[in-house]
Amino acid sequence: MSVLLGAYIGSVHPGVAQQLQPLGSLYLGLLKMCVLPILLSAISNSIGRLMRSHDARRYVRRIVLIFPLALLIVSGIATSIAAVAGPGRNLTASTLESLGVLINQSGIDLEIALNGPLEVEEGNAIGELVVDIVPENIFSALSEGQTLQVLLFAIIFGVSLGLIRTQSTNALFDILDSVYRSFNQVIHWLTYLLPIGLFSLLAYQLSEIGVEVLVSMVDFVVVMLGISLVIYLLGTLVIWQRSGRSFGQVLTAIKDPTILALATSSSLACLPAAISSLSEDLGFDRQTTDLVTPLTITLCRFGSVAYFGAAALFVVQLYQKEMGLSTLLTILVGAILAGMATSGVTGILTLTMLGLVLDPLRLPLEAVLVLFIAIDPLMDPLRTLGIVHTGMATTAAIAAPQTIVQPQADPIIAPQ
Repeated sequence: MSVLLGAYIGSVHPGVAQQLQPLGSLYLGLLKMCVLPILLSAISNSIGRLMRSHDARRYVRRIVLIFPLALLIVSGIATSIAAVAGPGRNLTASTLESLGVLINQSGIDLEIALNGPLEVEEGNAIGELVVDIVPENIFSALSEGQTLQVLLFAIIFGVSLGLIRTQSTNALFDILDSVYRSFNQVIHWLTYLLPIGLFSLLAYQLSEIGVEVLVSMVDFVVVMLGISLVIYLLGTLVIWQRSGRSFGQVLTAIKDPTILALATSSSLACLPAAISSLSEDLGFDRQTTDLVTPLTITLCRFGSVAYFGAAALFVVQLYQKEMGLSTLLTILVGAILAGMATSGVTGILTLTMLGLVLDPLRLPLEAVLVLFIAIDPLMDPLRTLGIVHTGMATTAAIAAPQTIVQPQADPIIAPQ
């Protein structure tokens, strides 16, 4: 009901939807408030306990193997579907005219940037990512919401904590566990307000999408919807096969993270729900789930990888550039690097990472950036869903499912 009402208000009464925006921002802010404490406590606790166990080497080996494989699969799916479907090929004259008008009016359309000012900077994004990941002050990183810096600190702190085998560290493990459970309880309370947050967020997003933009970019939007659906179904099958539960139980368990991803467009806000669904609802090993899920969602960024692969193919086809094997390989690898480079980047700034794919192909980012900015309110939820759901599937491929114990029947005693 909240989805239908939000869609109606956002498309028919955009002025009312604009007034609802503070309510949606408030709900999203409450969710984000719990993210960093959960991230810090869950990863430090999980890595510390993992370092004390005998399975540390086995899990590290799985992560090193499955992370790159999953990224290649997602990038390959997006690139293949976009190459076959051809969203940028054979566009009508009216569509090309609409796209040209949008590009020429980029000075106006850049104001569509909803999540912050657009600042395209020159430089090596990957190199800057590596340098900026180290926090000079962890308290400053926490207050500024620097997720990657907090993640690195949590990993280092967890490793060192696991190597110190004293009685005092056991108490610290218990404190971290209590922090995690406390904020997870807050997240549980906030789920009761989800319909209100979903209604206001969806109405505001739809009020910002122009009909002309959707018409001119409809082929790309449809292809991206198809890519997202294929990746979502494959991820669900992986979770189903690994969990050993019925398919209906899996769909019920992944419902909350899916709705939150589409409603909030914030992968970190979905992190607690994703961990809870895997460990509590589907019975995956909690220690591994607490460790791997934040890593996949923060570092792998599967949704962004798929989006950049499809977007790069669209630009290649739009400019009628020859598409050989070298072009496809460049897009395949470039989409992975660009997607991972979006870790810690939010809003429209995420789209500027597309330049990492287009620059080696000698294609202009500035000329087409406004097109992707214009449809970003519709694409951002799909990217978030890809990040969260495929991250859950990757965690399921790494974590060990708990054995479901079947109740034994009472023995039948034969009468004497």
